Amino acid sequence: MFSNSREMKLRARSRLRQRMFPILLVAAVYIVADYLINYFSNELSGVNAYVRAVNDLVNSYTGQVREAMNDPEKLQAILNQIYASIPPVTEFFAGRGAMGPLLSVLVTLISLPLAAGYTHHILTESRQKDTSVGYLMHGFKITFKTVAIGLLTGLAVAVGSVFLVIPGLIFSLMFSLSVMVLLDDPDKGAVACMKESARLMRGHKWRLFKLYFSFFFWFIAANLVSSLLGAPLLNIYLTPYINLSVANFYNELIHYQPEPAEPIEF
Repeated sequence: MFSNSREMKLRARSRLRQRMFPILLVAAVYIVADYLINYFSNELSGVNAYVRAVNDLVNSYTGQVREAMNDPEKLQAILNQIYASIPPVTEFFAGRGAMGPLLSVLVTLISLPLAAGYTHHILTESRQKDTSVGYLMHGFKITFKTVAIGLLTGLAVAVGSVFLVIPGLIFSLMFSLSVMVLLDDPDKGAVACMKESARLMRGHKWRLFKLYFSFFFWFIAANLVSSLLGAPLLNIYLTPYINLSVANFYNELIHYQPEPAEPIEF
């Protein structure tokens, strides 16, 4: 008998109460590290400069758009003008040579193993074992396999999404446990982990979707806090909460049993 979303979330909150400070500390370090990696990559490659230029352009037309709200033809003309004024991407990436592609590769080689390290921390905590910030580095021991899983899963989801949103979502759920499978058996290959994830998820994709969807209002609250404060403070709690719940889901699917305690000798 499998637990429902509420029961898995209750167990996640229980673990959070037991180990609130260390779990939130690791989440904070992970979120900040991931943000900095992506920020500096986008800054150096020109992505941030391009986004700022587009935002400035759109903001410069705010007054005109507001005045034309009751005149559809005028509004359409202004929108067409905005669209025509958007600077070409090449203006921001030209002259950077191979920096953009190299940064993309570097970010992938860092961010995916880092995410795997965070998953290792969460999976261990879900099994009532204490961890530390050092667990974030575990993913770099299996860098190639975590990157392969990430790229193959991303490709499958992209291909599925070309046809409809639903196939992409199905592939995403199907392979969502691949990294956890790899962490439990590092000798497995990337494809083997994805096949095992697909096997485990057979008949359980809807259950996992419902678990994720149960955090819908949490996501809204987290985005609202980020917009108001300029920092994802609520994510420091929400990230481990969601991931511990998913780890509980995975532990049930594999029928995880805690290791027996060693007998105490007197």
